Amino acid sequence: MTDIDKKLQKRWGRKFKDNRDWHTYNEQLVKRGEYFLALDFVENWDKELAWMNVGKVGALYRFPKTLIELQALWHAKRVPYRMIEGMTQDLVRMGSMPEYNDYSTVNRRINQLDFRLAPPQGKRIIVFSDGTCLQAVNGGEYLREKYGKKNRRWIQIVLLGDVEHHEPISYEVRLVPASESESTERQTTTLLKQNIDIAALGGDGAMDDKRLWNFCDEQGLLPIIKPDKNARNDTKCTSRNKEVRLRNKLGHKKWAKRRQYGHRWPATEGINSAIKRIFGEQLLATSEQGLLHEAASKVWAYQRIKRYGEA
Repeated sequence: MTDIDKKLQKRWGRKFKDNRDWHTYNEQLVKRGEYFLALDFVENWDKELAWMNVGKVGALYRFPKTLIELQALWHAKRVPYRMIEGMTQDLVRMGSMPEYNDYSTVNRRINQLDFRLAPPQGKRIIVFSDGTCLQAVNGGEYLREKYGKKNRRWIQIVLLGDVEHHEPISYEVRLVPASESESTERQTTTLLKQNIDIAALGGDGAMDDKRLWNFCDEQGLLPIIKPDKNARNDTKCTSRNKEVRLRNKLGHKKWAKRRQYGHRWPATEGINSAIKRIFGEQLLATSEQGLLHEAASKVWAYQRIKRYGEA
């Protein structure tokens, strides 16, 4: 065994054993692609418009919400609005759709959508939280070197993911990066008010905030939060003191195994990675409001196509 092999073995430990049903999982991934051209809603085009226009004041809707949601999915894939108009025109020419909307209508209607996530599935769910960023300025290395770091802006997303279903259940998008632990507390509070049955709340070292530990105690949630390496065990936060003592006694690896801290990877890191791989890390919008709305659409779109693939 070479020195490099020894270092890799020491760094990564035992070889990962994948127990997934790859045939089923592969079919789910293939089926996700169908959602980008799912035109079942066309059969109910007139009925949906009639329902949407009941009691509406002013000009009536000409295009159903399901069409706009499909176009929002295309835009989350970084397809510009004018290209979306061209794609819709082609579907009309093929007879798959009765009418197309121009790019300005697409833009206006997508910006009116509420990218709220569907409620989580199951009970006593375990939730992990993590933050990530999407790139708001598409300039390359030359621009950053010439004009400095101010040329590079990021949109922060703090996401809560479900351990069992590996999907996002809540998120916050912010133009200016803020405390991930405070965002996690706000989102969890909102979920609890919606009677979402949460059993445990976890996160990496960025969540090691005494306020979040106390919040878990108040709400009866099991905290699965990684304490700081040099954390004290004699503070006023009782639950954190207990966890620090347990971690120091067992060591990080055994503590992580007992608390199932490893579930953080598929519940947060895996979701963030999938969103960026499928929908890209860069944003097309230029206004601040547009950047936030587009970032939200990527999280919403990922949950939609994932559930469609599993249906």
